[in-house]
Formats: sequence, structure tokens, C-alpha cells
Amino acid sequence: LSSRSVPAVCTGTDMKLLRPSSPESHYETLRHLYQGCQVVQGNLELTYLPPDADTTFLKVRRGRNTPGGHGGGPADPSPLSPRPQDIKEVQGYVLIAENQVSQLE
Repeated sequence: LSSRSVPAVCTGTDMKLLRPSSPESHYETLRHLYQGCQVVQGNLELTYLPPDADTTFLKVRRGRNTPGGHGGGPADPSPLSPRPQDIKEVQGYVLIAENQVSQLE
């Protein structure tokens, strides 16, 4: 048996720049799709995120969280250990557009 784990696979989206009918459900859909995902089968589209959107679902940190959940704190306690919830592969395109959020985690 191999000691390598199977990556978490998720489906992507194909909305392009279509404005969502409900910004709240759009954010929840994106969070649900990409949280814990390592391989996106399709497109990774991050669009129309509001200014207060919490994008930490895109990159889950292991070990202690930094204050406020943002960068600038101590480095990952074991930088050589894999981060099983980071997105590592996108099999389609990446679209980041029309967002009001100031940064992506």
C-alpha cells in the first residue's frame, strides 16, 4: 500500500463573468466547492466577492492560527509537512475578477 494520500477533488465552475443573482448564495457556493479541495476538475472562478468576504477557505493553515486569521504571524511550525487542504492543481482556467475583497488568503 502507498503512504501517499488521495487528493481531495472538487468540481469547478463555468460562470465566467455572469453576475450572480444572490451574492450571499454565490459566496456560500464558492466556499462549499473549494473548501478542503486540492484538485479542481474544471475552472477556479473567484468573482464578485464582497469586501468582507472571508477567503481563508482557499488555504487552510495547519498549526496555530495567527491573530485574526491573517498572515504576518509566525511561520508554519513544520514548513516541510504537506498542507492537505491547499489547492494544488486546477485543470481548467483561473479567473479572479470583479471582486471587492482586498486580498485572497
